[in-house]
Amino acid sequence: MATVPAAEVPARTLRLSQDGPVLTVLVDAPPHHYMTAAMQLDLLNVVRAVETDDTVRSVVVTGATAGRYITHYDIGDLHAAAEAAPLLPAPVARLLVRGARALTSIGGDRMLSRSRLAGVLAITRFHELVTRLLRSRAVWIAAIDGPCGGGGLELSVFFDVRLASESATFILPELSIGLTTTVGAQRLAHLMGPARALEMMLEARQYSAPEARGRGLISDVVPADRLPAEAHARAARYARRSGRALAAQKRIINNAYDVGLRQGLTAEGVAQMTGVPTPGTRALLTRWLEMQAPDGESVFLTHPEPWADGTALEPHVTGPGR
Repeated sequence: MATVPAAEVPARTLRLSQDGPVLTVLVDAPPHHYMTAAMQLDLLNVVRAVETDDTVRSVVVTGATAGRYITHYDIGDLHAAAEAAPLLPAPVARLLVRGARALTSIGGDRMLSRSRLAGVLAITRFHELVTRLLRSRAVWIAAIDGPCGGGGLELSVFFDVRLASESATFILPELSIGLTTTVGAQRLAHLMGPARALEMMLEARQYSAPEARGRGLISDVVPADRLPAEAHARAARYARRSGRALAAQKRIINNAYDVGLRQGLTAEGVAQMTGVPTPGTRALLTRWLEMQAPDGESVFLTHPEPWADGTALEPHVTGPGR
């Protein structure tokens, strides 16, 4: 079967263009640039295509709109999943994650997407996406402008380089709503160190771009008007490196802390599946949606104050069911 050039991959939430060896991926999911299962699939299809397109040596992922990148995972979608998903014991959830992964490896995505395992499929697709990013022979650069939280941040830590505008902010609010990360904990610990990674999750507050740089989360802070050009310039420079050597070097670096990436991702997936449907988390997701503006804009932008100190969802979190 003929392969599609990476720049021509059909996508609902992305705009693709190529300039020499540099592929630019614009996240175009108005009005709020929330991550969804559709966006995850679009990104996965691009990563797969890059693997077979020798003309692409570097990839820049950024927002199609100034002040936007990937805000966070769509809380409405997550709330719907929480309401629909059954409470499962961890061993059953582990079997489902492994089973879904096995089916997708032999092309069973379409069958799973039409079944009650669609939520599991979203997790295993996310797993495949971040694993392929680590093993890609191309250099992947995130150019982050605006809020980057939850799933958007978890994805971004798997890129090779992260640049951010001066106004970018970073937050992992999962623990404040009774959840764990879906894919990012291991990688975040490698970048920041275990103690700082856990501290960021415990704080559940927005970190500024300078704070994020100081903690090793991003590489550099760049003025917003220079961010696209700086990302492209780096991508063009890195594209001159040997693809064979780069792929080998990435394997060496990314395996240095590897205690079982797949096993770790399975553990995160199981924690997510068993945490989302709990009564406490469903209630907190409902509260989050109630806080959102009528047009669905992220609370990180409409009500940033409580997210600045991590107290946005704390006042009513009580009891063992949380």
